[in-house]
Formats: sequence, C-alpha cells, structure tokens
Amino acid sequence: MVTEQEIIQYYETCDSDYQLVWGTNRSFSLHYGYYDANHISHKEAVQNTNRVLATKAKIQPNDLVLDAGCGIGGSCIWLARNIGAQMTGINITAYQLAKARKLATKQGLKDRILFEEMSFLDTRFEDNTFDVVWGMESVCYAEDKSEFLKEAFRILKPGGRVAVADGFINDYEPKPAYEAMTQSWLDGWAVPNLWGQKQFTDSMKEIGYKNVDFSNASLNVMPSAKRMYKAADLAKTGAKILEILKFRNQIQAGNFRAAEYQYPLLLEDVWRYGLVTGEKP
Repeated sequence: MVTEQEIIQYYETCDSDYQLVWGTNRSFSLHYGYYDANHISHKEAVQNTNRVLATKAKIQPNDLVLDAGCGIGGSCIWLARNIGAQMTGINITAYQLAKARKLATKQGLKDRILFEEMSFLDTRFEDNTFDVVWGMESVCYAEDKSEFLKEAFRILKPGGRVAVADGFINDYEPKPAYEAMTQSWLDGWAVPNLWGQKQFTDSMKEIGYKNVDFSNASLNVMPSAKRMYKAADLAKTGAKILEILKFRNQIQAGNFRAAEYQYPLLLEDVWRYGLVTGEKP
C-alpha cells in the first residue's frame, strides 16, 4: 500500500525533474499530452489533453468544476481561462498548492479558482455541489478507485459529470510476463495500482453513473510517452552518477525508472491511456 505521505514526498522530491523534462513552469501541467493534427508540439499537446477531456465532459461557462488532485493548477487555469468554468482544486500536497495559487494569481484568475488542501476520497463538500468532478491522472493514486467514484457521485449535482484521464491496465488481454516491470513503473511514481477499463467502468455503473463512456487515447499520448522515455534514457548515465554522489536519491531514481518503463509497456498494450466520463442521474 502506498501512503499519502509517500505520494506527497514523491511530488515534492521530483518537482525539479518535472520542471526539467516536462516544462511545468511553462505548461503548468504534469500530465501526458494528447497529440492530433492540430496539436503537434509538447506544450500544445499537454494543453490539448484539457481541451479533449473538457469537450468529452461537456463543460460549459460558469460550471462549478472540482479538480480532484489538481497538481500545480494547470487544468484549473486552462478551464477557467478557456471555458470560463468556476474552479475548485484540491490536493494533498501543500507544496503544489502553494505553486498553484501563485500561478493562478499571476494568470489573473484567482477570482475564478479556489485551491484547498484535502483528499478527494473524503472531501468536506456538501452533497450535490458540482457540475463536474475532474480527475486528470490523479485517480490512479486511490488504492480503491471506487472510493473516488462514490465521493464524486455524492458531491455531483443531478446531471453532473465525472471526467477522468488516466492509465488503465489492459484487463481484456492481461500480460503477466510484464508484471514485474509494471510494478516497478508504478512504484517509481508512487502509484498503488491501476484498475482495468472493465473494472473501472463496471464500478461506475454499479455506483449509479449513466452514459458511461471509455475512449482509448493511447495512440494520441504515444508521442508524449516516447518523449518521456527518451529524456530518461538520455539522462540515465548522468543521473546514476549523481545518485552515487548522493545528489539524487532513490525516489528520484525511481521516477526516472518509471519514465523509462512506461513507454515500452504502452507500446505492448500492457496499459492504456483512457478518457472516461459518466453522468449522475
């Protein structure tokens, strides 16, 4: 089991890696990029992931949207600026929240975005509060993903939507030969497990979501996965030397290992990048 403290420690420790490899100071986002004919650069693709999921979730101006596991605020900023949504971002990592607040203020959006420190598994919000609950590569951090889905269902208004972009194990064609490599990848990112597409969507239906839809976006994020892999491979020798010299620790080493492993595992269809939506009746 991965603890909240281990997740917090991972993101605090690896912040410099994200800045260097993913350009988080420019894109404000830590997630995979969604590439298509009109979005071919890294920055464009990372922002496009927000656009694609927002379109799928049918987010409208002035919708009340909860970003569950908001990172440094990238999706909140994009949704507030480009759609006019009223955003609330929650996170268990105070370090990231401090960065998110500064970014929102710098972007002139602090009146449209509220950031709070809390777990998305046990929020302090009233029933029927939000039009959309958004999970951008954050739901994977729940040990039991149904706990997130139940809490999202509770705080959604009738007719509200849940929207998730994340990794999902291929539960239609399991590949046990890659089990050790997969576990090493997940450990490197402090992710307890990945659910499969069927397991996740079945859970949604059992909880009561209607119009459940899963889109496999693996091909669209493949260039993003490759970029991450190449960066890790290129820096491997230098990172190992820094590790020996005690300038990098085991958490950072695990982060690079995860970045290296995720790409071949995606190529082999061990996991898939999915966009999932569902509606509360």
